[in-house]
Amino acid sequence: MERIYERNEGKPDKPHRHDYFTIIWVKSGIGSHQIDFNSYPIENDLVFFLSPRQVHQIVAKQKPIGCVINFTHEFIARNNIDKRFIHNINLFQSYGTNPPIKLPKSLSNKISDITDEMYQVYTDRFEYREEALAAYLRLLLIYTNFVSPDNIHDDLNQGPALVRDFKNLVEEGFREKHKVKEFAELLHVTPNHLNQVIKEYIGRSAKDYIQDCITLEAKRLLIHSDLSNKEIAYQLGFREPVHFSTFFKNQIGQSPKEFKELNNPDFL
Repeated sequence: MERIYERNEGKPDKPHRHDYFTIIWVKSGIGSHQIDFNSYPIENDLVFFLSPRQVHQIVAKQKPIGCVINFTHEFIARNNIDKRFIHNINLFQSYGTNPPIKLPKSLSNKISDITDEMYQVYTDRFEYREEALAAYLRLLLIYTNFVSPDNIHDDLNQGPALVRDFKNLVEEGFREKHKVKEFAELLHVTPNHLNQVIKEYIGRSAKDYIQDCITLEAKRLLIHSDLSNKEIAYQLGFREPVHFSTFFKNQIGQSPKEFKELNNPDFL
């Protein structure tokens, strides 16, 4: 993190997004981290987890100390890390809020040791380097998952598995499917049962979660792309642009045009 800060001469990057996963561990720092239109304070011993396509920006008030780890879907596949493992640990939230995880001191020391080893392996370039990095990455994620408040693992209850499968299906398919019934059929449950379980575990109905995903992606595209409203509407699965405009205004109380005009010019 200190090298990035120095390279940018202390100036924050513009809000941006990547097509890979990112872990940002702040050993020490002061500032803020904007992720998908939400702002989180930066302080000591925080870990942020970013999924591909999430928009973020770090604004540091002083030089931060920490590390940034990037890895791709291809890296996971090459090193036999099951995609379901990434989903099941529930650290990377493509949609919804992304508060950082605060590490207790004992775990902070472990993460420090792991990242130091990762950096050494990365720079040494020896045989099986990538396999070693994958092993350290998996260990880092497992340790961090222990203290995650979103850890809903429960071997005796099928609810958490259904929640994870639903969220994964929605995040991969909300551009084509907008109805609870469509996802319930894929999960082999009734819409009522799906709604009940989702409401119990995440505090929102299945319909709300689907609509939240559509709305957030619409915001991202409106602010961070050159697509027209019509193009965005079709990309998000609306047959008519007017249906998209009506949906968006019902969700946030502003038309797509008003939302673009009222947001920070730095996002344009």
